[in-house]
Amino acid sequence: MKIPVIDLFAGPGGLSEGFSRSREVDFRITISIEKDAMAHETLRLRAAYRELMRNPKSTEQDWCLWDDFVERNPWQTLFSALQGSSSKAVRDACFVANQEARQLELGPQNRDMITKEIRKSLLPYQSGRNFPSNTVLIGGPPCQAYSVVGRARNKGQEGYVAEKDNRHFLYLEYLHVISEFKPAVFVMENVKGILSSKVNDGNIFHRILDDLRNPSQLKARKDGSEYVLLPLVESKSPDTQSPEDFIVKAELFGIPQARHRVIILGIRRDVYDRVKSHPKLQQSKKLSVNHVIDDLPSLSPEVSKRGAGINFNDALLLPIFDQAICELERSGTKLNNEIAGLMKKLRAELRLRKSNPGPGRDRIRFVPRARKKSLLSMNEWYKDRNTNLITNHESRSHMPSDLVRYMFVSAYGKIAGESPRLKDFPKSLLPAHKNVIPEKLTESIFNDRFRVQIGSRYSTTITSHIAKDGHAFIHYNPKQCRSLSVREAARLQTFPDTYVFLGNRTAQYTQVGNAVPPKLANQIADVVASILKQAGLL
Repeated sequence: MKIPVIDLFAGPGGLSEGFSRSREVDFRITISIEKDAMAHETLRLRAAYRELMRNPKSTEQDWCLWDDFVERNPWQTLFSALQGSSSKAVRDACFVANQEARQLELGPQNRDMITKEIRKSLLPYQSGRNFPSNTVLIGGPPCQAYSVVGRARNKGQEGYVAEKDNRHFLYLEYLHVISEFKPAVFVMENVKGILSSKVNDGNIFHRILDDLRNPSQLKARKDGSEYVLLPLVESKSPDTQSPEDFIVKAELFGIPQARHRVIILGIRRDVYDRVKSHPKLQQSKKLSVNHVIDDLPSLSPEVSKRGAGINFNDALLLPIFDQAICELERSGTKLNNEIAGLMKKLRAELRLRKSNPGPGRDRIRFVPRARKKSLLSMNEWYKDRNTNLITNHESRSHMPSDLVRYMFVSAYGKIAGESPRLKDFPKSLLPAHKNVIPEKLTESIFNDRFRVQIGSRYSTTITSHIAKDGHAFIHYNPKQCRSLSVREAARLQTFPDTYVFLGNRTAQYTQVGNAVPPKLANQIADVVASILKQAGLL
């Protein structure tokens, strides 16, 4: 039985992907709504991919054609090219994707139109004039108004008034869809900062919870529909739960990243009354960074000119490099001597290699290395189809001084097992920033500006800030001395390798950083499936 799913504020589609890949229930995304143009393009392409995957008539030739189009067409025209392909299966998949993925802005000004579009998407699932009683709603309002960083930025704006920032109230659009279509279950996700965000001196999260419990209060004629809100990690009754119970720590559930988000599971009262046991997410083995990205092709970092690659005979690099090594050796500490020794060894290897830009483009063919038996399940997750094409995997360009910093930081992480602070840097590698004062490094707000992702542990949170610079997302391999590629960040977010992110590289990073990890969404989908089964809605 197909279960209709509505996805609001969909981003590039992390939640949709997780639900679509459920093995428990055939969840079907009827409509996914996103206002950002590039995220919508990614969303639409993935919707076509899923439709082609579930088409029993698709052939190997269809997939060869798909990969050929993905490999050869510019991102801006890729979907248009697919629509005009010679494969009927590909064209049909694109047609379905156009109906599913919609570029629309959620807000009061578009509310009636969006209601009509959602109603139209549910028509195949309706019984007579009634909306399907087993619909699932997923999504989460934009987080800029709620995040700690976003609030700090807002305070710096002259004349900023939280009560007049409509982003605080975009959750009302989510609420409107609940009151209009009465989904059996909804899943609402947002940043942890929402717990402390205030409007009119009141906590916005408490207001959101009250509204979600009684969404029908929005309508002139109340229909009495109520929802029971449950956390996904705590087996607590609605009477004993606290706001912090709704926090999900992704690293505890097999996601190779410390991503803490507020996720609310809402169950319609009549459905809740039929559920005997309330399932929750089950903790699993923690995965490390090198477990999930080590088999990707190595990339040599680029220096200013695209494709030039790194050359440690470069006149700009050698003085910076040599001075840093001298400072480390003069410090006299065992740790710094080991770091200096590793950096000298790597420099010798890289100088012999001359200039090697690596693959040098964001779409390449490669044969991945074999994974350990303990990671075969993740291999199956990342490789949802047999293809040797990998996309969005290319090094960004870095300043020569940053390349040496990156090598130091990753060498430090490799030996010390942690990322260095500015106080640990050789003076020659300290960034020339007005807030970086050598005598006051421990007080600097930039103290951990350069951060390596330790290979043997899960990563720090992949955020949209990775689009602006890669200083906080340095690769753990000192020989690569660069920031993570879009594909590596996507792996840490558990996107399959066939998930193609469209737009320029900044847009790709932003999409990855803003998304819900699909593998976590897949586990949430299993919880929702259990609820629907117990309630007899399958």
